[in-house]
Amino acid sequence: MKDLIKPIIIRILTWEAKLVLAKHKPFIIGVTGNLGKTSTKDAIYAVMKQHYYTRRSEKSMNSEFGVPLTILGEKSGWSNPIKWIVIIVRGVFVIWQKSYPTHLVLEIGADRPGDIKSIAGWIKPNITVVTQFGQVPVHIEFFPDRDAVITEKGYLVKALNETGLFIYNADDNDAKKLIETTNARKVSIGIHEEADFRADNIKFYGHPIEGTEADITVANSKHHMVLPEVAGKSSIYCALPALAIARELNISLEVACASLRDADKPKGRMRFLSGMNNSTIIDDTYNASPKATEHGLKTLSEMETKGRKIAVLGDMLELGSHTRDEHYKIGMIAAKSCHKLYTVGIRARAIAEGALDGKMHDDNIMQCDTAIDAGKELAQVLGPNDIIYMKGSQGIRMERAVKMILAETHEPKKVLVRQEKEWSSR
Repeated sequence: MKDLIKPIIIRILTWEAKLVLAKHKPFIIGVTGNLGKTSTKDAIYAVMKQHYYTRRSEKSMNSEFGVPLTILGEKSGWSNPIKWIVIIVRGVFVIWQKSYPTHLVLEIGADRPGDIKSIAGWIKPNITVVTQFGQVPVHIEFFPDRDAVITEKGYLVKALNETGLFIYNADDNDAKKLIETTNARKVSIGIHEEADFRADNIKFYGHPIEGTEADITVANSKHHMVLPEVAGKSSIYCALPALAIARELNISLEVACASLRDADKPKGRMRFLSGMNNSTIIDDTYNASPKATEHGLKTLSEMETKGRKIAVLGDMLELGSHTRDEHYKIGMIAAKSCHKLYTVGIRARAIAEGALDGKMHDDNIMQCDTAIDAGKELAQVLGPNDIIYMKGSQGIRMERAVKMILAETHEPKKVLVRQEKEWSSR
């Protein structure tokens, strides 16, 4: 019954969303890629919200459900049929309401072939942002190969018209390949390669560490960007497209940098939190992919501390036939990045194997079945100046481990992912 009703609801919501776009004609910014979509979307919104009547996708609502719900200004009805009926009824009134956002920032993802192609058939963005791809992209399980994932994301680039703007990561070869799929204008962002918006002199600031800062070069002018409470280059990659959009929409870059500094920080995405016993947590628990985990471990390795560097890594899901090899590779990287390693889940046992083969001593490796088990173990060993990097796919619920070692100064519901009541029974 559920499988029968779901496509009907999607069809109705999509029909309503199409009518809303036709009636109100908002300026649309579409964000896709494999890494950093949500943080990039949130950074763009932070820069725009004081200047335009802007709506963004809530959390990671980027699916065939999430995109029309965002356009309609609604949240998920989850498994409650009454809520879905109410959402559908309210959607009709949105079509005719007088006040509607002038700008939409839509995160658009793909779990399976055809997901973005279908959405790009009726959403025509004014700006498309493509973040990064991994060698083994997240959600690859349902695609024949990685090229199919890149092709799927490319449909949002193809949907641009010639007056549109394509913003891409110059450090990512796959993103650069999508240049050939459109005649739209192009703007590049990057750290390592030459780019229209380029970041350098990236470093942590504060003692203990408070955040990340960088110098941004745009058309031979320099701007300084400070991002409190977040760690490393991945956060910079997410902020740069927001600056490119600021220039496109005539927002001064000084104001844009200030907006990014003052913005609410994303939960579970390379966020610094205070841990018990004066430790520091890098909370990266929203989801996991091989490349994102590698970025996180590299950030951990670059940090200076008088304490220990500890990695707590859970299963990475939806990798299909790549599952064991990718977990093993992460273990090899972890061996060079941290003093102690905790793994969570059956798949993550291959991380422990990789770490052993990477010359990490077995006394420094602990394998746990659940995130709660890992939290219990961590609570017994954490000390002053320890830095704990925590990562895992959504289904592993690594935020439960973070909650168990969080300093009392934090309120879990305000700083951690998946604290809503809908998640409590999962």
